[in-house]
Amino acid sequence: MSATSRTKRRVNKKTTALATTALTVAGLGAALLATIPANAASVSTWDKVAHCESTDDWQINTGNGYYGGLQISPQTWNAFGGREYAAYPHQATKQQQILIGEKILAGQGQGAWPNCGPAAGLGSDHADPYPATSTPPAPVGMVHLTAADFTGDGKKDLVGVESASGKLWLYPGNGNGTLGNRVQIGTGWNGMSSLTAADYSGDGKADLVTVDNSTGKLFVYPGAGSLNGSATLGARLQIGTGWGTMRNLTAIDVNKDDKADLLAVDAAGALFAYPGTGTGTLGARTQIGSGWGSMAELASPGDLNSDGKDDLVAVDPAGNLWKYPSTGSLNGSNTLGARNQIGSGWDTMHQLVGADFNGDGKGDLDAVQAPTGSTGTFYFYPGNGSGGFADRAQIGTGW
Repeated sequence: MSATSRTKRRVNKKTTALATTALTVAGLGAALLATIPANAASVSTWDKVAHCESTDDWQINTGNGYYGGLQISPQTWNAFGGREYAAYPHQATKQQQILIGEKILAGQGQGAWPNCGPAAGLGSDHADPYPATSTPPAPVGMVHLTAADFTGDGKKDLVGVESASGKLWLYPGNGNGTLGNRVQIGTGWNGMSSLTAADYSGDGKADLVTVDNSTGKLFVYPGAGSLNGSATLGARLQIGTGWGTMRNLTAIDVNKDDKADLLAVDAAGALFAYPGTGTGTLGARTQIGSGWGSMAELASPGDLNSDGKDDLVAVDPAGNLWKYPSTGSLNGSNTLGARNQIGSGWDTMHQLVGADFNGDGKGDLDAVQAPTGSTGTFYFYPGNGSGGFADRAQIGTGW
């Protein structure tokens, strides 16, 4: 798999320059399937790569489309599992960036950094940078959050995976933006990702859709419509394959036919809409956007601007929150209208979840504010009905 060189550019006010490198995912499938010897490199060698790429700045974000000490693109970061640590490379720790770098090195070789890799001797150093005794801990807190009415009481509930244990928990909604005591409804979910929820089967009960990381298969777990421990969700049904490189799965009725559709971003940053059939399956996908690989978070709060159509929100690399209004029809690049900025400083927010949490008919948003690698504070942002959100309220800690 080839990569292209980038021209050098200045870093902020420093007189040093980045030896820039494009880490792309074109041809990723072939690269991963090929028989390539395992590669590894010591921390000192990775330090040399970072010195060449970013002048030793592991948290650098110059806006050039590449992030962190190793200058990794969001598409490559996502394709090699980086989002298990952080939304963007520069938001992860040095150790986490190196661990993803190891996966890229194994899949693409030192040519993924065409200038700095060979210069640092990346291909000839086979030391393990972090032996098993010093492997960093798994992401903490709750991950893969999604919301829907799983209990059948007309209030939006929250579902998420506890990263340390893989347990699936349901937090019943109180109908006022807060949550009740959680109930465990599953185990072994740390191998699943990109949870999203809606009524995909058309039976009036919320279902859970997710990707099995080990196989890339897409599954729907039909909801029982009541809170009953492990019986809250029924036996899963496979509804797709090849979803291993898709991310930011988002349930939304994008074409206003009262059937839940599915949005997802592929490794190249293309945004696709998969129309729901109302029978638990998905129709043929339609590309509705490009350049979405740099967007860290996607969520559909529902109708934000009171026009009767579901809208989409997303966070860009600079931490700006954008609203993409739905046009109410599935029509390629015209499916979503012109975006409007509705917030800033969202680069510290993670796990965005949209729904009408307080039952006032306006789309709301929940989000976790947390530094990378630690638990955070959970906030509720009530929708104002005019395209934005009112002042947030804290509804939890330890997330």
